[in-house]
This record gives sequence, structure tokens and C-alpha cells, in this order.
Amino acid sequence: MSTDSPLPTVVLVHGMWHGGWAWERVAALLEASGHRCVRVTLPGEGRAPGDPTFRGHCDHLLGVLAGVAGDVVLVGHSYSGALLGEVGDAPNVRAMVFVSAFCLEPGESVGSVNDAEAGSQAGRDDIRRVGDTLVIDPDTARHAFYHDCTPEDAYAAAERLTPEHAGVRDTSVTRAAWRDVPSHFVVCTLDRACTPDVQRMMAARLKSVSELESSHSPMLSMPHAVADAITEFAARTGAAA
Repeated sequence: MSTDSPLPTVVLVHGMWHGGWAWERVAALLEASGHRCVRVTLPGEGRAPGDPTFRGHCDHLLGVLAGVAGDVVLVGHSYSGALLGEVGDAPNVRAMVFVSAFCLEPGESVGSVNDAEAGSQAGRDDIRRVGDTLVIDPDTARHAFYHDCTPEDAYAAAERLTPEHAGVRDTSVTRAAWRDVPSHFVVCTLDRACTPDVQRMMAARLKSVSELESSHSPMLSMPHAVADAITEFAARTGAAA
């Protein structure tokens, strides 16, 4: 790898209830190909300290980005697509990748988009509110998020999920950074949490789209394909140069 034109850092952001652990396999593959990776863990109960609200998540991600020297490819899964749209035009972000992620217009929220179409197995009727948090039960998570993973991976991931602040699902975004930053959408065609139809509606907002025959969690079930999608889009946009 040339020191004159280093590869960009890939910043990986997880979805609701998850943590930076969800990206471990993809990060290992990207690092083997020469990329530095940052696996973000957003504030929340049982996760990173700090403000667990949507605004707190945005501020946390901005802080992470500010601490990265050089160019960034920003990757979001599921809920964190809303964060990419809100703060993804930070000065060092050169490209973004939405992996079954919420690519939202101003005024939309994760909940309003996901609940507008029937079929999600992780919609408002599938999760529980406990105080100020939202909880998804392990059995529900295994069926909605990990049905193409090995049983061992599905059980291990479901047991690591943590409560999410109730407001993040229904907070409306105010910005759409994907309009100004080259962005790619990875549609997961077997997804039971964010249905393929909902994903394709959001993907149509972008100029670059690919599809994986995957559940909602391809970072666990097919990490090589996810890593390839990231590096290929980075190369096409010049973020790899």
C-alpha cells in the first residue's frame, strides 16, 4: 500500500440493539485488504457511555469521524442509515454504503418507513417498550435478523443484543447527506426485518445499488460479499485512491 495514496478508513456503524461487534468479520476482511477500520459502538444501555438518543448517536458519530485522519468510507447497517443521512457529509467522508439501511428523506423516521409496509418481523408490534427503551426478544431477533446464519451465530448474536432508547426509532431526520456524498445501497433480498420492497424504495433514491441473497445480517452470514461491496464502491468513487 502506497504511503502517498493510502486507502481510506472504513467506519462501520451498527443497527438498533447491536454493537460494533456485529462488524467484526467484515472489519477483519477489510483490514486484510489494507483498510483501517473503526467499528463504532453507539451509546446505549449495556454499550458505550453517553447520550443514547438519536441526537446523541449523531454527535457520537461526528466525534468518531473527527478523530479519523484522512478519507473515510462510512458504512451503516439498518437504523444507522438514518445517522449517515444526518451527519454523513462530514468533511472527510468520501463515500457511504447503506447495508439494508434506512436511507431517509427529511421528515421520515426509521419507524415511519419500516411500518408503512406490511411484512416486517421487527416492526412496532414485534418489539417491547420497557421504560424508556425498546427491547427485542432473542427468539424474535433470531427469526427476523439471522435466519440464514448458522444456529451458533444466530444464538450468540441474539444474546448480545442490548436495549435501545425508545426515541431513536421515531425521531425524524432533518437532512439527507446522501444527496451530496456518493452513496451505494446493498439490498438484502431475504430480509425479514426491513422488507426487500421497502429497501428497494429507499435504494431508488441512490445512483448505485447491488443486491445480496441475504437476511438482515449479511455482515454475519456473508461477510466476504459485504466487504467486497464496500471496497468495490470505494474504488469506483475514487475513495480508494
